[in-house]
Amino acid sequence: MSPPGNGFGCSTRLAFVLCLVSLFASRAWGVTLRPVPTPLQSIESAIQSASFSRSPISVVVRGIVTSSFHRIVIEDRTGAIEVRPLQPEQISLGDEVEVSGQIVLAPDPQIEQGHVRRLWGGSMPLPLSITPDQAAEGGNELFLVETVAKLVDLAPAGLTGVRLNLLGGHQNFSAVLPSDSGDELSAKSMQPGTTLRLTGILVVNHGTGGGDPFSIQLRTPEDIELVELPSWWTRAHLMLVAGIATILLLAAISFAIHIRHARYRAVAEERASIARDLHDTLAQGYAGITLQLEAAQQMIGRNTDRAGALLTEALQLVRHSRDESHLSIDVLRSLSRDSRLEVLVSRCVQQLRAGCNGRIEQHVTGSPAVLSYSMVNNLFRVVQEALANAVSHSHAARIVVRVDYRKHGVLIEVEDNGTGFNPGSVPGPPEGHFGLVGMRERCASINAKFELQTAPSGTIVRVRADV
Repeated sequence: MSPPGNGFGCSTRLAFVLCLVSLFASRAWGVTLRPVPTPLQSIESAIQSASFSRSPISVVVRGIVTSSFHRIVIEDRTGAIEVRPLQPEQISLGDEVEVSGQIVLAPDPQIEQGHVRRLWGGSMPLPLSITPDQAAEGGNELFLVETVAKLVDLAPAGLTGVRLNLLGGHQNFSAVLPSDSGDELSAKSMQPGTTLRLTGILVVNHGTGGGDPFSIQLRTPEDIELVELPSWWTRAHLMLVAGIATILLLAAISFAIHIRHARYRAVAEERASIARDLHDTLAQGYAGITLQLEAAQQMIGRNTDRAGALLTEALQLVRHSRDESHLSIDVLRSLSRDSRLEVLVSRCVQQLRAGCNGRIEQHVTGSPAVLSYSMVNNLFRVVQEALANAVSHSHAARIVVRVDYRKHGVLIEVEDNGTGFNPGSVPGPPEGHFGLVGMRERCASINAKFELQTAPSGTIVRVRADV
C-alpha cells in the first residue's frame, strides 16, 4: 500500500475540461446541457483535486471500509479518507463501498454529505506495518496501520472508552478504544511494560499545541495483541535482588567465620584432650615413680628389703608409663594418617594373637564414622584393656571383637567363652589394679554407656557411644 502521490490523474483533467466546455456552451448559445456525471476517482486523485481547487468539490470514490464505529474511514490502494454520511449506513468492516459527496481538506481530508452505497462484502486489507517513528512523520494519515510499542499506562477516555498511553521508538503516543472494553483488556494482562502489537487507523496531530504527535484509533479489543509480558527486571526488583544478594553475602561471610571458629574450637578441644590424656598417663605415672623413689631413698638405710620392694614398684611404674606413652603416640600417629577405630583395634588384635592360646576374631559392620581423637583414644583403650584381660585371665578358646557403626553412634563388644569372674572380687586401685575402674572412667569421659556381663560360660564387655 503506497501513500498518496502528488500528480493529477487523467480522470481529473477530463472532468475539468468537460466542466469548462459545458459552461461555455450554456453561456454562448443559451443551451441547457445535461449535467455531466462526476467521474469515479481514486482517493489520492480526489484529495489532489480538492487541494488544487482550494474549495469543496464533488467526488465519487470507492474503497474498503476500515473503520465504522464512531467514524467511517475507507481506503483504496492510493490513500484513505474519512466519510461523513448524510444518514447512518448499515456497513461493516471490510465492505467495499462507493461514496459520492463534497470533499474538504480541513482539518483532515473527509467527504461531507456523502452518499454511501454498499457494493459487496469483501475482506479487510492488510494493515501497513510501520514503526512509531514512521507514523509520526504523518505520511500515512487515516491508513490502517500496525505498529509495536510498550504500554505505559491505561486511562479512561470519555464515558466508556479506554486510552492506552504507549512508548515506541522515540515517540510517546496513544491508542484509543472507544468502547466499553475494560474487562476484555484486563483479561489480556495489560500491565505497564507489556509489549503490544496495535492495529488501527492512524490519526496525525496537526496542531501546534503540543501533545502526542499521533494516535491510533482502535476498533475492537482484537486490535490489541499481546507480544511480550513486562520484564521482571525492573528497578524495584533489581534493588530487591541486590538487597537479597547483600544479605546472602553477609550470611555467607558469617557462616565462614563460624566454620573457622568451629575449627579452632575443635583443634583447641583436641589439644586439651591430648593434654588430659598425657596428664592421666605420663604425668600421673611420673608422679607415682617419684613417690616410690623418694620412699625408697628414705628406707634404703633403715630397711633394705622395703627399699628394694619400693624400687621394684617404681620400675613397674616406669615400664607401665613407657607402654602408655608408646600407645598414646601410636594413637596420635594413626589418627594423623586418618586411621579409623577398627584399624587400631585390628592392630591390637594382631599383637595379642601371638600370646593367646585361643582364636581372636574381629567383625566390623556399618559405615565407618569420623570420630574425634578423644573418642577414638578412649574407645581403643577400653577395647585394649578388655582384650588384654580376656587373653590373660579368661582361658577362652574364642574371643570376638565387634565394632558396629550406627547412624548416630558406635557399638563395641568384646566377648569371650572363658570361665568368667566375680566383679566384686577383682582387685581395685588400692591394690594397684585399674582395669575395670579405668574402663568405666574412660567411658564416662566421652558420655558412653559401659556394660559388663560375666558368667561361668563367658564374659561380654559392651560400650555404646553416641557421635
